[in-house]
Amino acid sequence: MTEPQIPVVAFVTFPTAATADTRSFRQILEDAGPEYTNLPGLRRKYFLAGDGIAGGVYEWDCRASAEAFFDAGWHQQMTERYGARPDVSVFDSPAIADGMMHRLDIFLPKS
Repeated sequence: MTEPQIPVVAFVTFPTAATADTRSFRQILEDAGPEYTNLPGLRRKYFLAGDGIAGGVYEWDCRASAEAFFDAGWHQQMTERYGARPDVSVFDSPAIADGMMHRLDIFLPKS
């Protein structure tokens, strides 16, 4: 039996205009949001905005999926689209507690 892959969580942030209004941000979500609904390996993305920073929290099935997505082309596209190079931090997520499903998934092997 193969061991489960450890999911990863990526935090992406970039500076944005602090004066961006709700209507323009909604338009960005409507335009960009559908890009994320069928990405291989992406479990969930939370869009973030506030205090002059925008970005997202991405939950990936494994590090390889995240690395394949956050490639040099993605960085260039985001920089051109939003006028700033995003900062990306990727972390292993060896366990996920899901309050909606009332479950805990641990992805580390049992000893």
